[in-house]
Amino acid sequence: MPLTVTDCTVTTNSITIAFSDPVVAAAQPGLSKLDKETFRHSALNPNNYSVSDPGSVHFKQPSVVKKDIGVPVLSAPNIVTITFTNKSSTPPSDEFKVGDWVTLVVRHVRGLAEAGDPEPGLEGDFAMITRQVPGSGPAARITKDVEDAISYPILTEEVGYRSTSSRSGSSGGFTSGGGAGQGLGQIAAKAIGDALGWKPNSTDAKGFVGALTQSFTLTDVEGHVESSWNPRTYTVQTDLAGGISGAQASLYTRAKDAQDNCLRLLDGLYPLDPTADNEYVKALREMAKSQIVEIVKQFGVVPPSILRVNTYFKILLGAAHLRFDTEPKVVTDPDKIKGTLGSLRDTYGIFFQKNNRDNPLSNSIEDEQDITNFRVLSDYMTSLLQSWLSNGRYFILSTTRIPAFLGTQLVLISRQLNVIAETVNEVRFALDSVFIGPNERQTLLLEFQNSFELPAMYLEDVLTEIEGSVTDELPRLLKDGGRIAVNNNLLPVVQTLINLVEGAKTPGNLDALPDGFSTARVRHALDDLNDQLTQLFKQGQQIGMQIPQLGEAEELVAMDDAQPEMHIPIKRK
Repeated sequence: MPLTVTDCTVTTNSITIAFSDPVVAAAQPGLSKLDKETFRHSALNPNNYSVSDPGSVHFKQPSVVKKDIGVPVLSAPNIVTITFTNKSSTPPSDEFKVGDWVTLVVRHVRGLAEAGDPEPGLEGDFAMITRQVPGSGPAARITKDVEDAISYPILTEEVGYRSTSSRSGSSGGFTSGGGAGQGLGQIAAKAIGDALGWKPNSTDAKGFVGALTQSFTLTDVEGHVESSWNPRTYTVQTDLAGGISGAQASLYTRAKDAQDNCLRLLDGLYPLDPTADNEYVKALREMAKSQIVEIVKQFGVVPPSILRVNTYFKILLGAAHLRFDTEPKVVTDPDKIKGTLGSLRDTYGIFFQKNNRDNPLSNSIEDEQDITNFRVLSDYMTSLLQSWLSNGRYFILSTTRIPAFLGTQLVLISRQLNVIAETVNEVRFALDSVFIGPNERQTLLLEFQNSFELPAMYLEDVLTEIEGSVTDELPRLLKDGGRIAVNNNLLPVVQTLINLVEGAKTPGNLDALPDGFSTARVRHALDDLNDQLTQLFKQGQQIGMQIPQLGEAEELVAMDDAQPEMHIPIKRK
């Protein structure tokens, strides 16, 4: 998996870079060629960092960091801090000024290799980051407030431009500028998408059939077929053919079976206590039904709401301290559970034992069957709670590299691709609002500061490149290649797009571009686009897989032969 820059902060005299993995940190080399090669890829090599800031003394033009100006220091295995000292003035002053936009290019740095793996390097052997030097004090606060006020004004009418270059359907029909309302075809497509929980795609017949199958259940009833619609929350089919899988699919399947049985058992329960109030009996039964249904409904949502599931389990079973990082401790004795089911048991008088004494209200086989039905109901829900706590780590939303199931993750990636397409149109809208219209965007040439890795491109071509990748290229690659396509196609392409957006924020010919391009609103829109692409990159890292090398495949096959009980996902030819 390629090395990436995950964060960067700039102060008036330092730059701190956070990498995705621990990096090579060799000291100044001696005479050994091996040491020289190691130092070439070291994160402590100043020559691997190029800085540009028109307001700086040493970096008015893009320049490599020199040892007498900046000293890289490893403050953590994956964090490098470069401290600068401007010795050209007396006394020495700060290298950067508050409000400056500093562009950093990182080259040749490599991460530490794991056993048997090559050293992970930067995609394209470089990464470009642009950050603004933050300020402090009343002046900086006023500047920020004014900038926010002009960045997000209240618009009373839409800007007159129409972004005709925007691809149809790339972001749910959103186009910047004015235009007529939705046509009948768009309304019908939206209604079908809402019913199927699927993004309509005329070229994806398989996806349509899959969404249709999940959205409607067909049942033979007395010689004819009846259909029932599953609400959208139970359907997570996407244009990437993703869906709930792994731990969530297992939980959802069990939960659906438990719900069907529990609702039937609840309807069949009757109070053994002759003094039970009929209103309380009915209310407790309906409350328990509602809580069970809500729990199962969340198991069919991607991602499920952990807070909501935990809340309903606490209400239903009286469970407390539901955590995923400790061994689950669940009260499983039906006579001791609390919550709604506990209140139902006490009101109905359908306990088996209480205070080590038998139930005096149970007198017949029918009465004992009533108690048995409650115990079955209780066991269904307590075992479901145990499974939820045991698998909870798979439902915690995180950008770190925890294991993720492909089907479920594809749902999130599909949504993120749609978000990026929307954000591209938001950038177009921001450009429209500063009077850089669609025709002008096709003639605005961006000359990137790193012209070797990023050749000059027209502004509209940059946006079209990103939009085309997330609406057509990347979905196709993911559907065709699966996990292997993530590392070998998606991540390299997304990293290139991130570098493209970073370069577009501060091009080398910024002074030659219209003044509107330098406004805060355009800069914020590009920042948002960069953040969304970075989020897509992190989601892809959670499911990516390298292509097994020939030696690795033979070794795994040998392990499979030596330990036949182990499942190794290598197909023999």
